[in-house]
Amino acid sequence: MLGAVCGLVGAIFLGPRLGKFDEDTPADEFRPHNVGMVCLGTLILWFGWYGFNGGSALGATGANSVAIQVVCMNTTLSAAAGGLTVFLLIMLLDKIECVSSLANGLLAGLVGITAGCDAANSWWALLIGVVSGILFVASTKLLKALKIDDPLDAFSVHGACGFWGVVASGLVRVFVGGAESKVLTGCLIGALVIIGWTTLCSILI
Repeated sequence: MLGAVCGLVGAIFLGPRLGKFDEDTPADEFRPHNVGMVCLGTLILWFGWYGFNGGSALGATGANSVAIQVVCMNTTLSAAAGGLTVFLLIMLLDKIECVSSLANGLLAGLVGITAGCDAANSWWALLIGVVSGILFVASTKLLKALKIDDPLDAFSVHGACGFWGVVASGLVRVFVGGAESKVLTGCLIGALVIIGWTTLCSILI
């Protein structure tokens, strides 16, 4: 989320690419030009996420071996749910079967589950992925309406879904793990502090 806010501030200062929001620009002018590489990059990231999330269990032996299984399953479910949600929404809204949007939806689900991957159960993982997909699509539409050019949809993936991931982490720890409600409050405050601090520092830079 920190990196995404930095990128958003940079995109606002830099401005859109020439012709990006011109009415006479062909619709496919700024679409990804190498979908195969997009898919390959997504698969590499997805594979690496198992090392990141699974490795956060700090050991693959004893009781931690069970935790790693839960973490990796939740990671898979959220990614799949995010990818399918985005693919279907874009198909319904834009009338196009967009593979690059599917790839970003997978990443959105991965970002959304990361903070709470050890605390969620399978149903929560699916829910987190679906909400991540919805937020991704909403965020991309909002940025386009505001004429903010984010070429990789980085803010939508890591910013919008990163914020949701922090909040979702608090939700699963309260509703699944039985933690006190102040855990969720802490997550919300933490997310807002990250956004505020990063925005200020990015503007100054």
